[in-house]
Amino acid sequence: MNRTDKPTRWDLSSIYPDGMDNAEFIQFLDRLKASLDQLEKGSNHGPVHEPELRVLSELMKQIEKAEYFSYCLSCEDMDPDVLHSLQASTAALKSQARIIISNWRDRVRTMSKAQMDALTEQAHPNLISDLLSGHYHADIPEMNSAKKALKDLEEAYTRLRNKLTVAANGLEEGNELSFSKAVHLSMSHPDFSTREKAFSALNSALSSQADDFSSVFNQMIGHRLHLYKLLNEEDYLGESLRMNGLSRAALETMQDVIQSNRSYLTKFLNRRAKEANKEKLSWHELMTFSQDVNYQVPYSKAIAEITQALRAIDPNMSEFIHDALQRGWVDSEPRDSKVPGGFCVPFIEQHESRISVNYADTMDSARILAHELGHAWHFKQMRSVSSLRFLDETLEMTTAETASIFFEAAYIDFVIRNTDDPALKKSLLGWTIERSLNYLMAIMASFEFEKRFYDQRREGTLSEDQIEQISLQAQEEVYGGSLTEYQPYVWMKYAQFYQADVPFYNYPYTFGYLLSIGLLERTRTTNGQFSAEFRDFLSQTGTLPVEQLVKKHFHIDLAQPKFWQQSMTKIQQDIEEYLRLSKV
Repeated sequence: MNRTDKPTRWDLSSIYPDGMDNAEFIQFLDRLKASLDQLEKGSNHGPVHEPELRVLSELMKQIEKAEYFSYCLSCEDMDPDVLHSLQASTAALKSQARIIISNWRDRVRTMSKAQMDALTEQAHPNLISDLLSGHYHADIPEMNSAKKALKDLEEAYTRLRNKLTVAANGLEEGNELSFSKAVHLSMSHPDFSTREKAFSALNSALSSQADDFSSVFNQMIGHRLHLYKLLNEEDYLGESLRMNGLSRAALETMQDVIQSNRSYLTKFLNRRAKEANKEKLSWHELMTFSQDVNYQVPYSKAIAEITQALRAIDPNMSEFIHDALQRGWVDSEPRDSKVPGGFCVPFIEQHESRISVNYADTMDSARILAHELGHAWHFKQMRSVSSLRFLDETLEMTTAETASIFFEAAYIDFVIRNTDDPALKKSLLGWTIERSLNYLMAIMASFEFEKRFYDQRREGTLSEDQIEQISLQAQEEVYGGSLTEYQPYVWMKYAQFYQADVPFYNYPYTFGYLLSIGLLERTRTTNGQFSAEFRDFLSQTGTLPVEQLVKKHFHIDLAQPKFWQQSMTKIQQDIEEYLRLSKV
């Protein structure tokens, strides 16, 4: 079967042959639970032995596989209650595994030198390293309760957002819109007036609930600051920087270079305003005026262009895409049951991934498809290793987003370079520059807001008005005052601020974007060496911080401005070309 002619559904049977049978999958989870129960019983006494570590490592791989499979099931026509139960079960299994490791860490402290030497000699080095790393902070009694509080607050935010109702005001049948429907109408409806009405109605609904959201947000950051106090962590960015493999120097250098190039970004914003016969645009106008470019991309065309773009960089990438499609890894068929946008989940043990995209014959759909294929390529380079940590604890967002954005950047660059029509080229350039602004301005404004909130939250809770003021001021500064209005209630709209396990879920995207742009430019000057360097770089994810891996494989020092400026220069060139085409 040719899986490139039109959007298709994925094949989940190679992951779990009976996985679509809820009863079979539940029995599998029950067997995992029974195995964990047996390990947990003996985890509180006696020395730790190598077979226990090995058994738990294998169980954790199975738990992770079940977790990712249940995420795939969210795209199928399943009873929401059943799906929630399955996902809650996998989350509980992960928590139980962590408790067992915490118990073992306590036991290690009582082991004799001879017992410890025997364990070190017999067990895989990764297992010993994970066991002794202190990753779970079992020696701090308040840690588990504080982390549970964060999870509870994340769920409280989700409940608040799901309960939010937005007045329809004639936008659709019925009296009310859900949060997600209102967002979709406000940002994606083809009629400008409808977008404006939906945007206004959404912000009005959020305003009426701001007190409840601010309570959750204050509590969340308060608990996180308390955690850092328990860990003697003075820098609230410390945890995030470790998770992302970066030094503060590298992050601040990246920020400084973006800021020093702001005049180029605002030059583009001024041109977009002039094209709309306005002195300045509002944030909402900027994000919705262009919509998707007038460039139809049937599924077969997207596959052909993505494959061509990557073949020139590394033929292995194009062969990988062909194999992934033919083996049923990609679900690109539009369905109401699927989450918006796209995602890619790994099954490292099986050397497979699964990708979901609601494909809609647009440039943006093709971009998302390329992005998710980039994630799958990254996972393909990774190898299953013995570990007492789950992948979401070791996979740095910075590296993950570099791989995915590299694929989409290569695709977009290919389309622009192979477009002869000046009007279409201008449209495509404008579209890709606006994407750049999302990474360099919108996301960095969220980062700046979050930092300022942490600073002020140390002194006490903030009112909803104070939070909103911090958000709007951060946006105005990052956008260089180039817009008439900024996005209201960002801190209520974006679930990223409420991630219990991932603080500062923002700047890694900017990092990945600029790193991928710079690496893509590098492919034109390395005489074929890049493909092997890039594969090696991705294959060593988690073995060293990403900053060190970049220096090891590409000889780039991210704490120095040179590389970041090279990436920004490419964006400058795109803006200059857009301005030139605007005069044609």
